[in-house]
Amino acid sequence: MASILDIGEQIRRARKARKLSAVDLAALAGIHRNTLLALETGKGNIELAKLLAICGELALELELVPQAVARLRRADADSAGSGSMTELSEQLHTLMNKRSR
Repeated sequence: MASILDIGEQIRRARKARKLSAVDLAALAGIHRNTLLALETGKGNIELAKLLAICGELALELELVPQAVARLRRADADSAGSGSMTELSEQLHTLMNKRSR
């Protein structure tokens, strides 16, 4: 599972990509700026409702998946661009081929 620091880094990247200041995002999400900054630095212990509000404002989806799926996704992302198919890519390819028959 991603750490609070990993989640915070993703939030910060998404906020900056949308050219929002921490003050602006906090206001949009209805939270205090310090709460957002604590989350972004991995020091916060944010309530789920507040995290969902932040994700909603940034058009991010909070998704819970089995750890095995997460590991496959990470492996797929790590090998992206290398031209080789990972286990996840192979499984998706197999499913797509079955469906098109």
